[in-house]
Amino acid sequence: MNTNRTICGGAQEYRGAELGDRRLNARVERIVERLEAKPNVPFPLALVTEAELEGFYRLVNNRKVTPEALLQPHLAATLQRMASYETVLVVHDTTEFRYTGDRLDLGRLQQTGRGYLGHFGVAVSGDERHDPLGIVGVETWRRIGETPTAKRKAKKLTYKEARKLDSEESRWRRMVDHVEGLVAVSASKSVLHVMDSEGDDYRLLAEMTRPEKKRRFVLRAAYDRVIAAAEMDVPRASTREFVAQTRVVAKRKVTLARRRRQPGGDGRKRTQVREEREATVSIRACSIKFKRPSCCEKDWPAVIDVNIVLAQETDPPADVEPIEWVLITTEPIATRAQILRIVDAYRGRWVIEEYFKALKTGCAVEKRQADSWHSMLNVLAMLVPIAWSLLRLRTVARSEPAASAAVVLTPEQLEVLRRASTAKLPPRLSARDVMLAVARLGGHLRSNGEPGWLVLGRGYAELLSLVAGHRLAAGRCDR
Repeated sequence: MNTNRTICGGAQEYRGAELGDRRLNARVERIVERLEAKPNVPFPLALVTEAELEGFYRLVNNRKVTPEALLQPHLAATLQRMASYETVLVVHDTTEFRYTGDRLDLGRLQQTGRGYLGHFGVAVSGDERHDPLGIVGVETWRRIGETPTAKRKAKKLTYKEARKLDSEESRWRRMVDHVEGLVAVSASKSVLHVMDSEGDDYRLLAEMTRPEKKRRFVLRAAYDRVIAAAEMDVPRASTREFVAQTRVVAKRKVTLARRRRQPGGDGRKRTQVREEREATVSIRACSIKFKRPSCCEKDWPAVIDVNIVLAQETDPPADVEPIEWVLITTEPIATRAQILRIVDAYRGRWVIEEYFKALKTGCAVEKRQADSWHSMLNVLAMLVPIAWSLLRLRTVARSEPAASAAVVLTPEQLEVLRRASTAKLPPRLSARDVMLAVARLGGHLRSNGEPGWLVLGRGYAELLSLVAGHRLAAGRCDR
């Protein structure tokens, strides 16, 4: 078992933030401790005194305070945790942050509403636990001004000319380069980039497979790309047609996470509602050469060499859409074990979806009031590590229910939890015992099934508030 798995609180992840002023450094630690204790309540309730609330608003509006500076200590701690693993998955994805009201600092979203977008890189252990190790990158932006379609029409550009303009798609390449730059100067062994179908872009694939870069990745295909038949000396075919003709090398049961209705969902499979269920998939694999699409510039490679793993559900329930994953990868496929590791790596994607739930539900980021774009991003940066600590608490409790309670809480937190628990706790607490006890503090009833983010967020907030009171009573509060 990895020994570097003690849960760290948000305040600890901010220790060492360098904001150019010693008073600002101390203030951010105090504020994060308050927010960590009440992660899902409005700022005026979390910051109990008028002076604290005024100090918070001055902090997030201060031009010396930036999201990059606020996140630096958490990033450094994440790199330390990554160094303990031979391979680390970095899961990439984009999410929308939606806000009510007509605010000038917000932009357009996919279908309806206003807000901004965030592209995240989440580090996940490369073993079967898929332990969340921290956030390695955040890029935010607003859709303001002319839409890409309007620009294209106004300038009378062809589709190929429009593709040359900088677009939101380039965020995937920037995050890959950012992460690889971090790893190059840290002690981490190797990074495997994991992306959903939204990242499927020929230019990204070409960039990651360049001989001088050779990035490792597992990416779900969005397009049934044409293969370079002449170079492969095979009949012309699409990727799916070609790989479907190969033999099944393995079958595996996979758990499909529940997917709720997405605000502004566009009807694609990846956004459709789905109940949690177990599926059996048959798995095929082969090497392939992609042919450059006609819309791409001639300076991009004419052919890209990749491996393909196709996972198709067998005997799905009659009323559901069967799952099918066409995974593009640079990972080897010579053995059954190697192929199954690719499927397992893609299954690690669920971690970032759960992280977004921790951020939006557990920390209520979309309900936070900030009066400028600058302060909005600083608020997000302050909540990013707190959401991670909530996610890691639940993940360890679920993936290793029998693990020691010391893995998920500090000795002081465990002592307070025992005193506060409404039910008798066993002498030797497990990680699952802790999760259920924390959820009970948030109002969870065992008859309601597994605890959700709301009750876990409330319970965690209550526990940290009780710990703060315990310190005051013992005369050990250092502020």
